[in-house]
Amino acid sequence: MNNIMGAFTGFEGRLNRQRWWIGVIILAIIGIIISWILGAIFGTGLIMNPADATDPAALQGYIQKAGWIGLIVAIIFAYPYLAIAIKRRHDRNNNGYDVIGFLILELLINLLNALGLALGMLSGLLGIILLVYAIYLLVVLGFLKGTAGPNNYGPDPLQG
Repeated sequence: MNNIMGAFTGFEGRLNRQRWWIGVIILAIIGIIISWILGAIFGTGLIMNPADATDPAALQGYIQKAGWIGLIVAIIFAYPYLAIAIKRRHDRNNNGYDVIGFLILELLINLLNALGLALGMLSGLLGIILLVYAIYLLVVLGFLKGTAGPNNYGPDPLQG
């Protein structure tokens, strides 16, 4: 894969850590911009007004709007995120199903928030599970070396 844009397409092959980090940074910057635009459209900012945090109705409305924004952004970025993450898992000789599980959980949490169904203990529990899952994937995708030499998913991306 000679160019970084090729990393965002398809699920075949392997991706080294450097190209994965570049891909993540690109997706994060674009995601922040799109979230900011959607926040303006939905009438909410990326950061909640502290005065609204004490008003249950305002808090509920903010959580629902943030849920819709999160759901839209997650759907937009599902394919390119899965492409780079699964290829990175392939570099560690893994099929990448754990990445798909993470995306499904993220979509579920955003949908529940958008529909106003994930408040209280359920929301907190799902949030903690997602956080632990995200830390696991960050370590596995961003910091652990890939398999040296060829593996079940192709040649070593560091060897040419």
